[in-house]
Amino acid sequence: MPLLLFIIIFLLFPGCKDEPVKPEIIKDPRTYTWTLDTLAYPGSFQTSMTDIWGCSPNDVYVVGHNDQNRGLMWHFDGSSWTDVELSTTQGGPIAGPIDLSAIYGFNKNDIWVVGERIYTNPSPPPNFLDSSLVLHYDGVSWKEHRLPKGRYVLGVWGTSSSNLWTCGLDGQIFHYDGSLWKKESVAVNFLRGLQFISVGGTGSEMYSFAALTQNNPYRETYYWFERKNGIWNILDSVYTEGGPITAKWGINRIWTSPENTICSYGIGGIFKLVNKKWINVFQHESPLRGMDGTSDRNIFVAGDFGKLYHYNGTDWYQLKQFENDNVVLASVWMTERETFIVGRTFPTGGGTTTIILRGK
Repeated sequence: MPLLLFIIIFLLFPGCKDEPVKPEIIKDPRTYTWTLDTLAYPGSFQTSMTDIWGCSPNDVYVVGHNDQNRGLMWHFDGSSWTDVELSTTQGGPIAGPIDLSAIYGFNKNDIWVVGERIYTNPSPPPNFLDSSLVLHYDGVSWKEHRLPKGRYVLGVWGTSSSNLWTCGLDGQIFHYDGSLWKKESVAVNFLRGLQFISVGGTGSEMYSFAALTQNNPYRETYYWFERKNGIWNILDSVYTEGGPITAKWGINRIWTSPENTICSYGIGGIFKLVNKKWINVFQHESPLRGMDGTSDRNIFVAGDFGKLYHYNGTDWYQLKQFENDNVVLASVWMTERETFIVGRTFPTGGGTTTIILRGK
């Protein structure tokens, strides 16, 4: 073989062995480097985002309240946050004052947001009235879905856009099958004043938490509901009257892990549902408001006073650098490599400013 041809073959085919592929290292979430973002709509007194969802770290949304009816939803593209201009005063599709309470999605072209429309009552009291608001993003624009005789919607969850649930004031729970919204039956005779705060489950198992404030302002009853045979029934209840609650479950909120482990969290800590019984897995004094995880062994939970914890399958570890009496951490969204946490602070002089912690 001519020497020149041999050299060419050697350079083109240096060897038959494949180079070993180095395993990808996933960083321990407890050692993340955190970045703090601040959201405050120009000239507004309150920019208070309360919920977060994303389909990737470069495509994240937060929703909440703003006193100017602008800056109610923000989007992160991997480098900066921008106001999603929903109001018709900004060129958006929604007329009149609104508030947003929760967001849930299935992919970047299938996202749901719920909240309320606000109306002024010409014959008070009350001065203001509300009705339900449901928005859907199809990858092109935000469009409104009308609920039949709904009030303020507080929670949204589903397994797909053809199996979606919302819940809210006056004992309302609605189901969407992809074409029609249907109001669910709730087996109580005191729907007025009953607030369904969250809804969730596995699809085959569905649960919801509700609260009812009675005439005595210091007495509030909390309920745990289960959906069975198309009807929502009370499984248990607990009440407080001017004192601490003896929690039987994590009052107020529900979260389902990717492995379909159902958890409740809120007042009292975190509980896991096992054979229709709540097992306390993390006791906590102050309210917990946000929880998300990529598995049963990788979970973040956040709450009042800047309390933030990580669970690795063995223990709950507090990231104490965020502890602050002036901070409320409201909601968590995470991937295997990054975590986003939305919350708010209360500046001197009043009002609220939204903060977002980004860890990776």
